[in-house]
Amino acid sequence: MTHDDAAEGTTLGEDVEPTAGRLAEEIRRRRKAADLSHAQLAMTIGYSREYVRRAESPRKGLPSVDLVRALDHALGDDGTLLALREQADVARQARRRSRAGSLVAGMSMSAIPTTVSGVPALALDTSGGADTEVAVQAPPGRFFTGTSIAARAYPASDDGRILTTVPTGFADDMFLRRPRRGLVIGVTKNEHGVGLFGLDSRQARRRLAGAPEGARLLMSRAYALDDLTLGILWAVANLDEALLDDDATLSASRGQLAVYEQSPRSAAGCEIAADLAPASRMWLGSQFCASHILRHTDTLTGMPAFWTREQRGEEASTWLLFAHKYDYLRQSASTASGADAGPTRAFCVPASAVANSSRPERILLLLAVALMESFGITVDVCAEPEYVAVPGFVFDGHRRAIVANWVGADGIWQVDVTDTPPLLREFADATGYARSHSIAAAATPSERLHALADYLDLDWAWLVHRCRELGDYGSAGIAQPRSRLLSTEGVDQACRFLAQADQVGR
Repeated sequence: MTHDDAAEGTTLGEDVEPTAGRLAEEIRRRRKAADLSHAQLAMTIGYSREYVRRAESPRKGLPSVDLVRALDHALGDDGTLLALREQADVARQARRRSRAGSLVAGMSMSAIPTTVSGVPALALDTSGGADTEVAVQAPPGRFFTGTSIAARAYPASDDGRILTTVPTGFADDMFLRRPRRGLVIGVTKNEHGVGLFGLDSRQARRRLAGAPEGARLLMSRAYALDDLTLGILWAVANLDEALLDDDATLSASRGQLAVYEQSPRSAAGCEIAADLAPASRMWLGSQFCASHILRHTDTLTGMPAFWTREQRGEEASTWLLFAHKYDYLRQSASTASGADAGPTRAFCVPASAVANSSRPERILLLLAVALMESFGITVDVCAEPEYVAVPGFVFDGHRRAIVANWVGADGIWQVDVTDTPPLLREFADATGYARSHSIAAAATPSERLHALADYLDLDWAWLVHRCRELGDYGSAGIAQPRSRLLSTEGVDQACRFLAQADQVGR
């Protein structure tokens, strides 16, 4: 028996759909019959070990069709796994429909929509049973492996405040006491329809502590579940779970990787962090690249021009949520204090990336840009796909450039410090083109952000209003991180800046 098998047994309970359980068991059985570990099978099919491990855990949700197709091809190529996956999906949909009339705290489940305003980023799963617990699904992405957020839904009234009727003694309920993420949802109904408002379980417990018996749970209207808050919750939940699971490994790996810091040029392959979830590898690569740039910034001879490779909100959410990236932006901006012109940062976001991103993802990308602008960094965005492959760099415009890649890198990171003329020419051409052809070209941050919102097909007036609300109350009220490596400080600063910049720009 491999270490994977000893640690990853599949145990089915009443809360697991039987057909999904059979799919997970069959994947596991075939892998063991082929004498493959999770890591070996992952390498064979081109996915991460984490995806394979989760495919054998039915509580993590159904694996994607593409993943099951790859597993089927590697473990028999007879279509059995795909057939089981289709049966499990049919059974899941039927179970959801049959549960739709279940009572939750005296409220019909049919009153709770299974999606929110058509938002694809998260959706309520009402198949959890006839008690008060539902689930908010945070699906996988390109790096996120997906997770499920336990939730309790209760009826609420709206008199300008959201007052949610929770059970007596709810402050001491184990739902609010358990360490993992939870969400309390207040459901309002009026002539305009159903409204959903969320509150992080830790925040809910704090608000109920010491309250008299029968007191309702006060929520803010800023925490309406919509494209803005769901996008933030999607990113926080996925990053949080991965970083919490990998916390000890990440801590150990940072010491092991210290040797790389002694060299101005290094590349780290995925094998050095094979057991980490993809999101944890993102953190490791991002942290190393940020440190590399800061270590070598004093070698630059002019105001730096940055080039970054994020194209979608999933990757860009790291600017908003990784604590080290917030500190990195602050330190980078401080080096330019007192100068006539500040640093610039360029993105390449082709139209195809916009078309293939959900609305919550596009909001996350805009907020990441707003955060940079809040530090005095002028952001240019070009749309030409020819610039997608340009590596991430910091260029002084004269003699030297710092190369730092973790998005789209072959391994965990690839960094360098270079004065090679052809590379400097390439970097000068890229930054010059982005500056002269930016779809966000304008004189003020507000105008640049507004132009970018139009390009991303986002409702500017609505977004300004919602960012003002959320910035005032703070996003931790709905998406408080558990990992010490995450912070919502960047999200809140971005929201406040976007709202304030709009007022200044008028």
